[in-house]
Amino acid sequence: MTKEEWAQVEERLKHQFSPVTLICDDYRLTLHLTRIKAMSLGITFYVNGWMRGEWFGEDCEERRRFFRPEVKCVWSVKQRQILKKISKKFLKERGLDLRKTFISYNFYWTSFRALKAHLIKHNNSIQLVPVVPEEIFQVQGEIR
Repeated sequence: MTKEEWAQVEERLKHQFSPVTLICDDYRLTLHLTRIKAMSLGITFYVNGWMRGEWFGEDCEERRRFFRPEVKCVWSVKQRQILKKISKKFLKERGLDLRKTFISYNFYWTSFRALKAHLIKHNNSIQLVPVVPEEIFQVQGEIR
């Protein structure tokens, strides 16, 4: 995709009711600006018209290509502060690692720049599907 096409995609995703469709390799990716929390918006997506729950749990191509990976600590900041006061030997005996993390996958993106970088990195070919003109959907004549 060209810079102009990426700018067009970003501009359309600033409005809540203007979805964007991309062809990423052999996948049809539809992007929407959607409410994700009480007072915040994010870019959600559908792959070939679907958002399947199984993609969250198993390692699959859709999750690697389109979901937002988020690395999180197992222990909260408060818990880590408390555990730092305990001896390292005791923590090691109990198998507690303060630096242990896990990856969760989100179905939304809060940054267009991050979404764009992820798509470019994980897909070989990205094409913008042109918008269908509104005149096609206008009904001519009388409806019976």
